[in-house]
Amino acid sequence: MNEKKVEKQPGFRPVVATVKFPVIIQTSVNQIHGNLHARENERIKDVLNSNEIFIAITNVQIFNADGTSEQRRSEFLAINRTHVVWIIEKKHATGLLNS
Repeated sequence: MNEKKVEKQPGFRPVVATVKFPVIIQTSVNQIHGNLHARENERIKDVLNSNEIFIAITNVQIFNADGTSEQRRSEFLAINRTHVVWIIEKKHATGLLNS
């Protein structure tokens, strides 16, 4: 057998198929607009109830607490789920992603 051994680099994580949900997330100090990523066949509620500490959000816009003034944009945000006050889904999930 001539199998290649894959060297894992520090920080390497396997690609996981996810579904993205366009959401608005309220924290005590900010309102966050972006795409929440959940594993295939999971709901937003499943992400909140998981053992994972951080929630992955992409295409992020961070606003002040009342959502009237944009403070920052980012391609990625990992938010500690203990800071989430509420989440609203903006529209239905857009399907499976490979990232």
